[in-house]
Amino acid sequence: MDLPRRTWLAAVAAAVFLAGAVSAEDDYQGLPPGEGRDEVFGLCGACHSMMLVTQQGLSRPTWEEVLVLMVEEQEMAELDPEDEKLVLDYLEKFYGPDRLARRMAR
Repeated sequence: MDLPRRTWLAAVAAAVFLAGAVSAEDDYQGLPPGEGRDEVFGLCGACHSMMLVTQQGLSRPTWEEVLVLMVEEQEMAELDPEDEKLVLDYLEKFYGPDRLARRMAR
């Protein structure tokens, strides 16, 4: 059965719209939505893939050490205390030892 032209065009438009919505999320390379996502993506993604972040399951103190290492040895700009807290809160929540982001993806 052939779809009426208007129905077919509406279906195509919806598919294009949804594809755009999906690709907008894909722009974050799998980082789940949450406060601090933009900062983590911009900070970490400036030098490497988010896969390097998303495969981790580090404690907050270890994430803190990683940030220090990035500043001292990888020329990352030092964060102001407010941004550092935002980044660490996000990393601890989604990429801490319990890896909430991994459970959310299932």
